[in-house]
Amino acid sequence: MDIHYFVRRIAVVGAGGLLGQYVAAKALGKGYQVLGTFHDTSIPPSGIEAARLDITDADEARQVLRGFGPEAVILASALTNVDFCERNPSKAWAVNAEGTLNIAQACDLVGARLLYLSTDYVFNGEKGSPYLEFESPDPLSIYARTKLEGERLTMDASTKNVVCRVSVLYGWNRLSQKQNFVTWVIDSLRKGKEVQLFRDQTVSPTYVPHCADVLLGLLESNARGIFHTSGPDCASRYDIGMKIAEVFQLDASLIKSAMTDESKLVARRPACSCLDVGKAEGELNMKMLSVEEGLRDMRSTEGKK
Repeated sequence: MDIHYFVRRIAVVGAGGLLGQYVAAKALGKGYQVLGTFHDTSIPPSGIEAARLDITDADEARQVLRGFGPEAVILASALTNVDFCERNPSKAWAVNAEGTLNIAQACDLVGARLLYLSTDYVFNGEKGSPYLEFESPDPLSIYARTKLEGERLTMDASTKNVVCRVSVLYGWNRLSQKQNFVTWVIDSLRKGKEVQLFRDQTVSPTYVPHCADVLLGLLESNARGIFHTSGPDCASRYDIGMKIAEVFQLDASLIKSAMTDESKLVARRPACSCLDVGKAEGELNMKMLSVEEGLRDMRSTEGKK
């Protein structure tokens, strides 16, 4: 018989980040008791219990989670600046690997399921088509290696844990001025600035409000293991930029095609890290939101809290 997990108390580790803030708000809207942890963001979403947490501190992780007693924990906190991680490998390992271990052990201590957010960058991008969950990772950068280690630590900690890989998170950031790929393009085009976007880097952009629903759905189900929870598209950053200009009625002539090898990026990126989302769609009996659908929802909700 299938086991379904009835979740009443959720801890969102990294609730000040782009995805974490939406997960916390959506969980609160569904009637859950929500703890949001923060490291360097001072304004929590309204209505949730808030706590400071440095995930690299194992004692603090145990203390915070034990004090709240969650049935499920979503680990959205990570060091995600790919080039910074390449320049600062010890910091990247401390946060993305050791920090994950600390949270996984604290979850085991309180009996909570852990859902860990990972990345499309665990793949080398040489396949040329969307990756399935079972295909072998081959990370090209320090960031990707640390996130893959986080996956391993999560899955080794408990068979009931879940890993969700996402790609190019986008949406309105309601808690800070930190931009993502889509908001940066919108802001640049509105200011009349030229933007150079890679034509040779294809990805599966992930709209954060929809992704939050997907993550909560997986926690509420008997899902376990690895899932790809990005959007369904496989498009170049240049083509995504053109779609942004179309939906927001901005000047597409400001968007210029660029190639990765012409850039000054420090870390290697996969050329095609698109994710196949069929497994998650089947598990939840739903369709992932396309880039165009996500962008149109963004336009209709701009300025709303």
